[in-house]
Amino acid sequence: MRIALDAMGGDKAPAAPVEGALEAVRRYEDVEILLVGDPAVLERELAARGGRPDRVTIVPSEGVVAMDEEPVRAMKGKPRNSARVAAECLASGQAQGVVNLGSTGAAVAAATLFCPRIAGVSRFGIAVPFPRREGVTVVVDCGGIVDARAEHLWTYAVMARHYVRAAFRVAEPKVGVLSVGEEEHKGNKLVKETWELLKKHPVPGFVGNVEGRDVFGDAADVVVCDGFVGNVMLKAAEGLGEMMISLLKAAAATAPAVVPVLKQVVGKLDYAEYGGAPLLGVRGAYVIGHGRSDGRAVWNAVRVAREYVAAGLDAKIAADLAEGAVGGSPA
Repeated sequence: MRIALDAMGGDKAPAAPVEGALEAVRRYEDVEILLVGDPAVLERELAARGGRPDRVTIVPSEGVVAMDEEPVRAMKGKPRNSARVAAECLASGQAQGVVNLGSTGAAVAAATLFCPRIAGVSRFGIAVPFPRREGVTVVVDCGGIVDARAEHLWTYAVMARHYVRAAFRVAEPKVGVLSVGEEEHKGNKLVKETWELLKKHPVPGFVGNVEGRDVFGDAADVVVCDGFVGNVMLKAAEGLGEMMISLLKAAAATAPAVVPVLKQVVGKLDYAEYGGAPLLGVRGAYVIGHGRSDGRAVWNAVRVAREYVAAGLDAKIAADLAEGAVGGSPA
């Protein structure tokens, strides 16, 4: 299984991607990493860590898309940038998965412009696992597209349901629509239109509306929303989590008994443990990691891509989309 890793993206590139790639091939005998980036830079990083093993290959690229660049324009202005080259590895069949740690906008743009889609998918969605006391709640979309339509949310529900079953071993996932109240009549135009579509084309496990606080409970295993709302919620949750950890660390300085609790909480909230968020709808695995990913987060992102491919999710999703889950596709 070949995974293309954008080794030039992210705050800690290229050191963290190289470190994560080496750890991934040590852990998984069936994985080969295609390190996409500047060959001279990557060879130096590999040499500093004992050299390049057999299952790590360098794929040359030129330049990287900066966080402040307009993604689509950068894809055209820098045709050999690392995000685009990694996406093209997937499109050509050279790789079965992609891991991207750089600009989320660039990652989505590269996938949209150069990667094949699962049949029946018109828009990709970023599926982010939110921690809860037991397990996770997967929220999609968290920034793939900001202006979604009801059919996009319906598609997200179908795709994320399969992802949760495979990745988190939930036999029958509960699916909800993010809204301002649990009642069916509450919500904006998009929420109400999504409800109507779900009535005509039911998705197994649909439980109705859920509120923002329910994401951290067990009301649903999958929560669908547009990318604008999902991304705002994600960033707010990250900020709250960082504040909680800082408060616990401050308390630990004067109360050593807090340390075991702190370790447990940090482990639950640590994005490095989750690896990354799959961009659902791409044919093949396409995992978007946190920009601050270290080596541990990188190999966990490779793990997510490996599990996605191994589960054969493309075929399962395509079959459900073709049938409209029940009764024909809304498209």
